[in-house]
Amino acid sequence: MVQAANRRPRRYLRSRITRKLILDTALNVFLKEGYAKTTIAKISDQAKVGYGTVYSHFKGKNDILNNVVDNVLDEFYNLLEVPFAPDSLKEARKDYYQLVLTSLRLSEEHRPIMKVYQEALGKSTSITKHWYDIKEQFIISAARSFSYSQEKGIARSFDTQLVAKAYILLVDRFIWEVVNGKEDNLEKIAATIVDMLFQGFFITSSDSKNK
Repeated sequence: MVQAANRRPRRYLRSRITRKLILDTALNVFLKEGYAKTTIAKISDQAKVGYGTVYSHFKGKNDILNNVVDNVLDEFYNLLEVPFAPDSLKEARKDYYQLVLTSLRLSEEHRPIMKVYQEALGKSTSITKHWYDIKEQFIISAARSFSYSQEKGIARSFDTQLVAKAYILLVDRFIWEVVNGKEDNLEKIAATIVDMLFQGFFITSSDSKNK
């Protein structure tokens, strides 16, 4: 009984090590081969693990790529945890500028794997759904922060869900512009997006002298 209990953590540790090995190897294969040419056989061969071992950890190539992107872009998900509680319009604008700029910088930093992911978006429904779900998380987070801003009296009475969706879809579009090298002035993009948001959604000083 005691021996069996001691073996379980070791098996779990080996499993985690193997899973990380597969993901690390897959990242290199995806970057070298692209989405279309990457196969489970190439990943298992380069990771030096059995073909069946890969499938014991993942459902297939798309599942591996989704996990690779989740790991590489973990900093994106950290943005969802950033507390939004500004006490003024100026503070809110600063927070949003930093959020947008950070998203664009992360897109630039992780451009190689994002380009692979973009290739996959046009070929896999599961990859497309995965990116859609990521955007939905950010829309929910943005809607929550917009509602907070309305409660603080620094935002107009708009439908927060629609405003959040428009905001995230705009950021999403520029993320891919950055990934594809079509935009490189990240500070200007972030400032423009935030200016559009604040001049349309948030109450300006000319609207209310006491805000």
